[in-house]
Amino acid sequence: MLSSHGVSSPDVSLAQAFIAARGVPCAPESLPPLQALLARVLGTAREAWPGVELDGARFVVHLARLLPAQAPSEDVEKFHLPDVYLARAAADQLPSALSAFEASFMPEVNAAVARLKLPPSGLDEVRQLLRQRMLVGSQDAPARLAAYPGTGPLSGWVRAAALWLALDWQRQRGGHPQADDGDLSLLVAPGDDPELVYLKNTYRAEFSASFTTALGTLEARQRNFLRMKYLDGLSIDQLGALYGVHRSTAARWVVAAQESLLQETRRLLTEKLRLTGSQLDSVLRLISSQLDVNLSRLLRSKVE
Repeated sequence: MLSSHGVSSPDVSLAQAFIAARGVPCAPESLPPLQALLARVLGTAREAWPGVELDGARFVVHLARLLPAQAPSEDVEKFHLPDVYLARAAADQLPSALSAFEASFMPEVNAAVARLKLPPSGLDEVRQLLRQRMLVGSQDAPARLAAYPGTGPLSGWVRAAALWLALDWQRQRGGHPQADDGDLSLLVAPGDDPELVYLKNTYRAEFSASFTTALGTLEARQRNFLRMKYLDGLSIDQLGALYGVHRSTAARWVVAAQESLLQETRRLLTEKLRLTGSQLDSVLRLISSQLDVNLSRLLRSKVE
């Protein structure tokens, strides 16, 4: 590219695409070093998948959208870059990426569900369901690979999704999970989505910080309701007697405090993380299902 003085200007197209996707201002002098960073990141990702030619601007825009709003641009190097690259390319239906995903990650399905003793027809169906979910999507839900967060290995993410689909396949047919050993229940509790557990573990620090911060925003009376119920072990009837109100009123107070806590947690997580609304809602359902454990632990040190 030539400037108005006839001097070649450095290529900063990747940096410009990245900045535009993040929606944050950037001084012109910051573009060349950012371009160098993104070019290095792109090279690292492409090197892992020869023949998969995802457009560079498409890739860096995707990275920008995965990056938390307040994170510095340099944090893109913390992602599992080759995995993010392939996931984005496969979600975009690049034939070379689809072939690479099939060869490298579909065997993870067999590894994930081996202990469930699925019949061959069940394993085939789970594989097809996984392909549909990960690579194709639907009108209401785009290809799931597009939402891969890049903070953990893609192989683990695929295994978790495959295991959940396999368990769901068994439950729909009235069966129960059957493992070769007795430790499968430690990995997946009935009704839990291993993919959500993966996300929660990946963002453990963010969830803990948001939950604690949200607890601190509650009114003092709301915190006391929760402390007395979850830490002191008072029943709804005991709470009602203590405050001189009917048990239904006491129950409404506790429910309102819980809802305020979860809504504020959701708001804080929305600000911090690049999860889809459905992911966030699902994870909050998981948190809600474990509310007794979380509140008992946090209230012990946070509620005065």
